[in-house]
Amino acid sequence: RKRMAENELSRSVNEFLSKLQDDLKEAMNTMMCSRCQGKHRRFEMDREPKSARYCAECNRLHPAEEGDFWAESSMLGLKITYFALMDGKVYDITEWAGCQRVGISPDTHRVPYHISFGSRIPGTRGRQRATPDAPPADLQDFLSRIFQVPPGQMPMGTSLQLLSLPLVPLQLLSPTAQYPREKPNRSGGRK
Repeated sequence: RKRMAENELSRSVNEFLSKLQDDLKEAMNTMMCSRCQGKHRRFEMDREPKSARYCAECNRLHPAEEGDFWAESSMLGLKITYFALMDGKVYDITEWAGCQRVGISPDTHRVPYHISFGSRIPGTRGRQRATPDAPPADLQDFLSRIFQVPPGQMPMGTSLQLLSLPLVPLQLLSPTAQYPREKPNRSGGRK
């Protein structure tokens, strides 16, 4: 009888952890929206940041930086897809961009906009690079309370690198003219 109770408890805990993992994965792939106050799905793309953005002018792929937000066209320009580099990965964020009513030219040479992820640390401003190796403190505290374990000491080597987006609404910043990437060469042109 005791063994049956242990097996049932183990099965229940495993089901709970599996559901929690599914819920956390879903939360990872949603973006808060400051316009509708809802959440929109994002889809990870199989693209490397060093060759993430298509440029029609150069007819090649350009690198993207954290927070870059751009559009690309397909189907002879009839379909526009919006992308962003977040957490070191390229995501299709067309659903979020549609809610924002963003209308930017696709396939441009320069990144037209930059996304701000908000800051939880008072006094920080400007472009902040996320530390991909460290889980967010709020998630760490939350899971530690659930499992009643001191922060940083999760049981069975459980990884806390589950969420990396802050749970604050994303904001679209002004065009990236204020974020120059290319330096003029001596003749005044761009490299």
